[in-house]
Amino acid sequence: MSYLFLGFSLLMVSLLIVSRRIFDGYYDKINFKIKKSLDKMLKIIYFAPAIVLFIILILTFAYFKSKGFIRLSHAWLVVNFWVCSVIFYYMAIETAKLRKLIIFLPIAGMIISAFTAIYLTPLQHYEDVFYNFNLVIPNIFGLIMLITSYYSNYKLLTKETKNNLR
Repeated sequence: MSYLFLGFSLLMVSLLIVSRRIFDGYYDKINFKIKKSLDKMLKIIYFAPAIVLFIILILTFAYFKSKGFIRLSHAWLVVNFWVCSVIFYYMAIETAKLRKLIIFLPIAGMIISAFTAIYLTPLQHYEDVFYNFNLVIPNIFGLIMLITSYYSNYKLLTKETKNNLR
């Protein structure tokens, strides 16, 4: 079962790259009034993983005092699924008025990412999925997701997104 969730993380990375490339192709057709308001949401994404990990770290040492590495690994992977879900939501809303098939990729990515994050959010589910599994591997997959989502986030927030594609 652990390979399934690691596969979901690679699927999120692939869908994020493909969806952003398609988004760049339709950049001139999006509604810029909506984009300005939604850009604030993406700016929060830059700090969300650090804030979540800091809070979990403090709670682990001050309150929980057990399973520190598992809790941090759990928070790391789940927050990356939530970050990907927010970026997919952003792209789906931006391309919604186009009413073409291109909106399917961000919506599919958002749904898969959100359901994966919801399923893995209880620590017991995370422990069941990655039972007898080296926790460094999910952390590496989380790092890959974070790098891809930060890069996509940066490209979505820059004004010259369409020109950077070429």
